[in-house]
Amino acid sequence: MKKLLACAAALALSASGLVAGAASAGADSHHSHSSVSVVGNGSHVTLSRSSVDAGVVRFRVSSTFAGGSSNITMFQPKAHVNVARVLADLQEEFSSDPATAAKGTRDLVRDARFFGLADVGPGTPAVVTERLARGTYYLMDLGAPPTGAPALTTLRVRGDGDRDEHGDHGDHLSLPRARATVEVTSADRFVVHGRLPAHGTVRVHNVSDTIHFMDISPVKKGTTDAQIQAFFDSNSQQPPSFFVDGPSVGMDVQSPGRQAFLTYRLPPGTYVLLCFVADDETGMPHALMGMHKVVTLK
Repeated sequence: MKKLLACAAALALSASGLVAGAASAGADSHHSHSSVSVVGNGSHVTLSRSSVDAGVVRFRVSSTFAGGSSNITMFQPKAHVNVARVLADLQEEFSSDPATAAKGTRDLVRDARFFGLADVGPGTPAVVTERLARGTYYLMDLGAPPTGAPALTTLRVRGDGDRDEHGDHGDHLSLPRARATVEVTSADRFVVHGRLPAHGTVRVHNVSDTIHFMDISPVKKGTTDAQIQAFFDSNSQQPPSFFVDGPSVGMDVQSPGRQAFLTYRLPPGTYVLLCFVADDETGMPHALMGMHKVVTLK
């Protein structure tokens, strides 16, 4: 809900979504060669491993950021695109000018692939499991907007013929079984198949033609999507009446066609799914255009 409040205050008047840098990976751990622990502190990401095997990869994501939630994003520039170009696109997408923000979203779709990862707060970790091909990936924590170039941490995904630093090929994982599926669509909506759990795994699938993310934020019992839309339409800078101060988690930005599995534990209750990526035509944040869905986690 802290993210909802921050976004509502900033985005009721402007278009926003992503923020946009350079750093290093941490040491290896004794865990599976297809698993990696990811820790954000609001501005930097530390990894337990500098490389993992291609195939199914499990990310155990947590945060030490006392000032709010870590928004940990993983991306890969497309062929013939460098990292600097992607970061410039991110800065556009974060612009307060709607036309610039819309262009930023279009440019991000053109220039990069986004693989989610997670939005988590201290004490509310999550696990993201997905299938990755061989290559170099970059992670950043956008929880605290950087004053300069944000820090990037590099993860190498090895192909079948590669070995890790200890000469091992590693072991392999399977995709988890999901209790429900959330599709994010080209109509800028969330479509839920099944019942979302308070504790369990959901599959998040971007079936649209643009980038999206999905925050799961707590709201008061009885809150409706009409109330949430009315709040956004009001341009109010005050906390919404449906505010609940509690833990939240989310799947971070995914490119069109991507899917990943989000495993989390939240208190049972009423929540809202939200996406604040800037629309690629109007520059308006998707949530303000109706991309929110009230759900009950049991």
